[in-house]
Amino acid sequence: MKISNDVSNVLANSRIDGDKLFLPGGQLDRKLYIAVNKVLTAIKGKWNRSAKAHIFLESPIETIDNILITGEYTDEKKEFQFFETPAPLARKLVAMAEIMDGETVCEPSAGRGRIAEHLPPAATTCFELNKSNKSFLEGELFSVEGDDFLQSDKKFDIFVANPPFTKQQDIDHVNHMISLANRRVVSVMSASVLFRDNKKTVDFRNMIDELGGTIEMLPRDSFKDSGTKVNTCVVCVDV
Repeated sequence: MKISNDVSNVLANSRIDGDKLFLPGGQLDRKLYIAVNKVLTAIKGKWNRSAKAHIFLESPIETIDNILITGEYTDEKKEFQFFETPAPLARKLVAMAEIMDGETVCEPSAGRGRIAEHLPPAATTCFELNKSNKSFLEGELFSVEGDDFLQSDKKFDIFVANPPFTKQQDIDHVNHMISLANRRVVSVMSASVLFRDNKKTVDFRNMIDELGGTIEMLPRDSFKDSGTKVNTCVVCVDV
């Protein structure tokens, strides 16, 4: 997404200290501040009142430099459908998986490990398409097999997941998990799988029913703190 020259000028004159970005001194015009904040939020910066800075998970120097060079930024949440799984839900998914000793586990859209951190480390393999998130996972010593899970044919006993939703990618991901799982699949999905009546969705519901699986509606706004109000559910199926 393009940025204006005014936004570019603010970013160029901001000070970066480690994982913190400090806006230039003086009061920004409200409209300009909103535009700047939109960019910083999209690249995963969060305003911290006490620090008087936007705080990132890592230094944003390289990302800001690329924005200034290209005049564009990428909203990773929209591009990669990256909405982190809240910790209580991650624990619920892992509990539903009922992982047994010796079983292999896969988190096929691992993000920054919100689900994987609750899985048995020695038995868990991650996939992650977002390069920044993949580097983060590797830095945190998660075992990362590859990037595009849909291109993988590796089998695991258990899959626990929170896949992307747009264009019904969640159905594609869960179908692929089921084709590779040895025992169980547990995954967050868009609640639309419960009511959409297109062939893809109906076929999916019928398959889950035939396998004796369940689709459980999650409370409204379960992902509100992660930046989306999309309604969600959890599918659990043994294969």
